[in-house]
Amino acid sequence: MYHKVHEPFELDKWSAAAGSKTARRRPVTEFRKLNAKHDPTARLGAIRQLGYVVENLDRAVEAWSKGLGVGPWTVIRNIPLHSSYRGALSQPLIDIALAYRGDLQIELIKQNNDAPSPYRPFIERGHYGLHHTAFVSEQIHDDVRQLQQAGLSLVCDINMPTGGRYVYFQSPVPGEQTFIELLEATPAMRRMFEQGIAAAAGWDGSSPPTVIDFAAMAQASR
Repeated sequence: MYHKVHEPFELDKWSAAAGSKTARRRPVTEFRKLNAKHDPTARLGAIRQLGYVVENLDRAVEAWSKGLGVGPWTVIRNIPLHSSYRGALSQPLIDIALAYRGDLQIELIKQNNDAPSPYRPFIERGHYGLHHTAFVSEQIHDDVRQLQQAGLSLVCDINMPTGGRYVYFQSPVPGEQTFIELLEATPAMRRMFEQGIAAAAGWDGSSPPTVIDFAAMAQASR
């Protein structure tokens, strides 16, 4: 005899809040559908990166390392971003530092030129701190289209010469000045996460940051 396997249930919080004696239970999948209806990023899965704009990259890395125990860090300098910012072509030049807390990537960003970008308004206001939350996208072109159809405003579209597309959307939260970013799940992106997460799990705080010059690396590969 076969028994039907039921989906897990969660208490209907609206029925419970209304004081119903027979609070209806809804399948978890139904809550996910409701969530997806109100949150256009729900289908993208977990947040995989927190990005911060910083004034001094080296000091920020040191603070995160010593104050929060996050590391090891990889610092990449002189990255030209081939981007369209609010509909106009722009090429910000940035330095970044990357590390992990569990499977969450921490990105610290310092812009080195005055090119229009999602970072410049933060810098001009002296508003250093959280800049964006990011999701890894397996189908970035479809995800970009669906977020636009959901009403999110595309702010910056970046296509790296080494491969990979990164797209910033304005946060839909009223009054929120941060961004939502999609990171294309290229093979290189997947390897970076896997290696970084493994390195963080075994880090004892002793190894210094690894520093890479993107411009020199790109020149050597030609």
